[in-house]
Amino acid sequence: MKTSQVFAVSSIVISMTFFGVLSIFELPQSLMDWVISDVILGIILYLGYLGMVMLGGSSKTRLYDSTKKVTA
Repeated sequence: MKTSQVFAVSSIVISMTFFGVLSIFELPQSLMDWVISDVILGIILYLGYLGMVMLGGSSKTRLYDSTKKVTA
């Protein structure tokens, strides 16, 4: 698996765990709705970022290698 896929899977697992822990505690409904909407927005933004990174591919920059000799 690629690193970006690992991050996507781990973010889903963490968010599901968070929702599981929230369901155990009896919080006021307004606070629960606020927390859930913020978490969902964060997940959407994070997964969107990961999707853009996967579609964009890796960086195309090259580093200068000082060990190579240039001959003319």
